[in-house]
Amino acid sequence: MKKLSLLLGGMILTTAVMAQKPTEGAPMSLEGNVNGLAAFSFGNNQPTNLNGFTSPTVAPIVTPGLRFRYFATENIAVRVSLGFNSSKTTNNFYEFEADNSGNSGTFVSKRGTTTIGIGGEYHFAGTAKLSPYAGLDINFGMGKMTTEGDQTDGTTWVATDYAEESEQKAAGFGVGLVFGTDYYFAENFYLGVELGLGFNSYTMKEGSSSVTVAGVTTEATGNEAKQSGFGNNANFGGMFRLGWRF
Repeated sequence: MKKLSLLLGGMILTTAVMAQKPTEGAPMSLEGNVNGLAAFSFGNNQPTNLNGFTSPTVAPIVTPGLRFRYFATENIAVRVSLGFNSSKTTNNFYEFEADNSGNSGTFVSKRGTTTIGIGGEYHFAGTAKLSPYAGLDINFGMGKMTTEGDQTDGTTWVATDYAEESEQKAAGFGVGLVFGTDYYFAENFYLGVELGLGFNSYTMKEGSSSVTVAGVTTEATGNEAKQSGFGNNANFGGMFRLGWRF
């Protein structure tokens, strides 16, 4: 066991020592973000019972993503990023009764967002293994949140035959500077880290909701809302990346 550990350690050390930036003939790279690609998402506001919605907010989050880069020259690369976020939350509600015979209901919320980014990088001289760079990114995001609640037993805990649902869409835009470096730990394989400084703007579009009580449905429309901000990591977040150059 000890000999095997020494052998593996020696192989890793040798690979790290011999690793260097790729030579000519490998202009493209494909990478995945180890801890995510910054995108935007609806906030986590939720009603505490079945008879009322809390309007969702929008906030930047970190979500899994992919990035493709094409090196037009040795120092200049263009990049395209794609990120996704999807979640579903189900809350079960129970009316308190001593004999556990109380009424019940559910509230389900679904969120989904997609973020697309385009930009460019300039790579500095660096070392045989490190390739530091600075760049500019422009991000576009879109998403939707839906909610659905009902009183499953049809009695009068909230109201007779009570049900509710809502839908609201959002769109986002961001632009900012990025700073990072790639570390080539093996031929054409690298680990990277990146930080950003940028501006974001999000728009919550008009939402719609409906409430049904005893077969009578009431519909309502929510107001459009906007949110914007500027700051470090606000647009892209700090991210670790694992990539392959080919």
